[in-house]
Amino acid sequence: MQFKLHKLIGRNIKFNNQFYVLIEAIEEKSLLIFQSLNKKEIQQDQHGNANRRSPPTFTIHCLNESKTDLHPVLKELLNDIEQDQLKQKLII
Repeated sequence: MQFKLHKLIGRNIKFNNQFYVLIEAIEEKSLLIFQSLNKKEIQQDQHGNANRRSPPTFTIHCLNESKTDLHPVLKELLNDIEQDQLKQKLII
């Protein structure tokens, strides 16, 4: 059975003393997008003018920088079995 990243959408994590929820998983590029649950920041429009307040997001690749293991944030999100399944899928 192959591990599917989109099944993780909706899971919460605490990172840098902030709480985030996983809002998007891009399978083709092994990317995860998290959105803050704690704060909102001023979002600018295409002209740089303050437009509205929205929760900040951040994106991570599923693998660490050396591509030898899962990203530390992802390890916090997954149990041991899920980590093993995802490693088998991503690390060749």
